[in-house]
Amino acid sequence: MRERLAPTPIPGDPTDAELTSDPTVRTRPRGERPRTGERLRPPGGGRFAAVVFDMGSTLLEYENVSWPILYTISLDAVRRRLVEMGKTPPDVARMQSRFFEFLERRRERLRTEMREYRVAELMRSFLRSIGIKTLPGELSRLTDAYYAPIRRQVSVYPDAQATLAWLKDRGYTVGLLSNTCFRVGDHREELTGFGLWHYFDAAEFTSTGLYRKPHPEPFRTIARKLKIPLDRCLYIGDRQIEDVTGPQGVGMTAVLVRRPHRAYQEGLTDAVEIWSLNELTALVE
Repeated sequence: MRERLAPTPIPGDPTDAELTSDPTVRTRPRGERPRTGERLRPPGGGRFAAVVFDMGSTLLEYENVSWPILYTISLDAVRRRLVEMGKTPPDVARMQSRFFEFLERRRERLRTEMREYRVAELMRSFLRSIGIKTLPGELSRLTDAYYAPIRRQVSVYPDAQATLAWLKDRGYTVGLLSNTCFRVGDHREELTGFGLWHYFDAAEFTSTGLYRKPHPEPFRTIARKLKIPLDRCLYIGDRQIEDVTGPQGVGMTAVLVRRPHRAYQEGLTDAVEIWSLNELTALVE
């Protein structure tokens, strides 16, 4: 496991922490706030059939280095790769300014429509805007260069592997649902490297679809893949809107895992809260 660096709270994480969305998805009726540590059961009784996890800041940490710094490092890696490929990029200041302009346009779409963007498409449009044309193979190499600094600083939470193993040992179906603009292959390699990928019966990354959490469609998609009814799925994540309001809006039960670097608004959501994934064992059995 990679050593975790001191995380820096920032807006703009392009995985699950991309943006804190406005609460536009319907929540369940608010009643008495569930007490931390109480047993959780699906609406029909019994036990949950599936436990679905968020990825960023729930299983893997993507904020060991602040995203503004990572963006700059990644863009510098792209610039060096362009030079290696015999192309002539603009000066550093113009290249950075143009890239962040494109990035903000994509984020505006996220804010208004909950539509995901894909980093390769962003890279293609950005490069065209600075007069650089690329072939498919070249675009892939440039996207690799962009993601490499991000991958180097990703770490796994120490409570992730043991929790997934415990759930599988007890017969739960285990799923993964993550907001991300990055390629599925990149995340699969990370999860495999940290020894987590084989625990999942199905995974859904929003870069393969149209919408991102808290839109209902990603939750419905992962439930279909798992072949488990929505009301028998328990969802675990670190974001109040994306990971609590979102799943509750489609009938899932949600648990909020509080991470120390994440800002939380008291009273915004109504869900059982935990401070470590290890606490799940007492909630579901």
